[in-house]
Amino acid sequence: MPWRGGLLLAWVQGAFGIGGDSVRCQFYDAAGTAQWSTPTLIAAYSRPAIIYESEDALNVMPNDSGATVTHALSVNGGGARFTFNRVNANGVRRWPMNLQQVYVAPVGIFPSDYYRTISDGGNGFYMVASAGGFGSPIYAQHFTLQGTAWGAFTTISAGGASGRGSDWHLVRDPAGNLYVVWTSNAGDPLVSKVLPTGTPGWAAPGYVSLTTNLSFQSLPDALWYNNALWVVWNDDIPPASNAFQYMQKVDAAGTLAWPATGVLVNNLPAFTPYPRLAASDNGSVMAFYVTTYSAGTGLRAQKIRPDATLAFPVNGVALHTVDPDRLASVDSAPVTQPNGSVQFFWASAGAAPTGQDVCAGRMQNAGTLLSTERAAEAAGFDVFPNPATSELRVRLPLGATARQLRLYDALGRPVRAYAEAGPAAALSLRGLPAGLYVLRGTLAGQEVSRRVVVQ
Repeated sequence: MPWRGGLLLAWVQGAFGIGGDSVRCQFYDAAGTAQWSTPTLIAAYSRPAIIYESEDALNVMPNDSGATVTHALSVNGGGARFTFNRVNANGVRRWPMNLQQVYVAPVGIFPSDYYRTISDGGNGFYMVASAGGFGSPIYAQHFTLQGTAWGAFTTISAGGASGRGSDWHLVRDPAGNLYVVWTSNAGDPLVSKVLPTGTPGWAAPGYVSLTTNLSFQSLPDALWYNNALWVVWNDDIPPASNAFQYMQKVDAAGTLAWPATGVLVNNLPAFTPYPRLAASDNGSVMAFYVTTYSAGTGLRAQKIRPDATLAFPVNGVALHTVDPDRLASVDSAPVTQPNGSVQFFWASAGAAPTGQDVCAGRMQNAGTLLSTERAAEAAGFDVFPNPATSELRVRLPLGATARQLRLYDALGRPVRAYAEAGPAAALSLRGLPAGLYVLRGTLAGQEVSRRVVVQ
C-alpha cells in the first residue's frame, strides 16, 4: 500500500498456494530503497502448534501509529484461525507473533481458511469470515487499533448461507459502513450491509439480491463510487452456461437502481472472466473481463454510465488479444487515473518458459487504448535516424523540452541516462550492442517513448 511517501509491502514467505513459514513486511521509499535493515517478521510458524502462516486475508492497512497486517494461520489438528499485528514507522512489531488469534464464531464449528479484511477508514478494520464448509454462515467482526472486537460476531448471511470465500468482496462507504458482496449456495449474487456498531444495516434477512436471473452467478467485484455500490459478476446463462457479465447498482438503503435482472455488459462466451471494476469519469465506471480467445476478443473493457447505458461498443473494447490472453489467476487490478482513464494490471497465462507474464494497459475514457507510443505521436515526440548507429536525435515541437530521458534494452534494463533534450538534441549510442531499445522520457508531464533499433 502507499505509505508515508513510499510503499509498505507485506508478503507470506515460502508460500506454495496454501501458506508459508512466515509473514514479513518492508518499507520502501519512492526510489525503491528499503528503509528497514531487515524485513519485519510479523508472524512465523511455531511447530507443533502452528503448522503454517497463510496468505488468506493477507492485507496491509494504514493507521495513525503505522499499519496493521492481517492474515490467517493453520493450527495443529486442522483448521485455520485469523490473526493480525501492527508495525510502526520504524518497523517495530506491536504484539508478540501469533498473539491475536481469532476463532470464527460460533465456537464448535470447524474453522476453515475463509477470511477477508478491509480498513474501516480510520484506525480499525473489518473482518469477514465463514465458520467453514460449503453452506456455512458468513460473519462480520470489527477490531479497533488496540485489537478490541465488537464482541459477538454479526451474522450477515441469515437464510442465504454460503461458505465460498473466494466469492466475497468487501467495500466500505465514506460513512464507514461495511458492504459484503457474496454468492449464495445457489449462486445468487447478494449484498449485505453492516453498520460501524455491528448492527445489520438493512431489515431481515439483512441482504438484497442483485438479480432475478435464474442461473448460477459467481466471482463478483464491487466498488463504492458516486454515492452507490456498483457490482459486476459472472452469470452462467443457460443453455450454453457461458459466463456473461452483468452489473447492478444499489444505494445505501438497499434499493436497486437498475432493472431487476441487472444490466448485460458482455455476452461473449467465457469460462473464468474474473471481472473487475474501477471508477472512471463523469460518474461512470469501467468493467474489465476476459472472453474465450478468438480473433479480436480476449481481455476487454466496457464503460457503464450511471443510467446503465454502455459508453463503448457492444461487448466492450479489446485491451489485449494475444493468445493466450486469459487471466492466469484472480491477480489483476484496475487503477483509476486522475483524468478518469483506467490502467489495468494483470497476470496472463504466458508461454514457456516463464509460465506467466505481468502486463499493463491503459483504457482511455473514449474507449481507445493508450500506449506511450501513441502518446508520443500526440505530443510530437520522435527520434531519427531509426535505425541508428552511433547517434540518435530527438524531434520535438518548437520550444519543447524532453526530460528524464532513459534508454532501456530489450530486457527492460536501463543502459543510458541523458540530460534534458531540446529539439534536434543528439544522444550518443556509442558502445551499445546492436539490438532493440526503448527511449523513454516525459514531455509536458506526459510519459512518452519510442522504439529504437541500434545497428
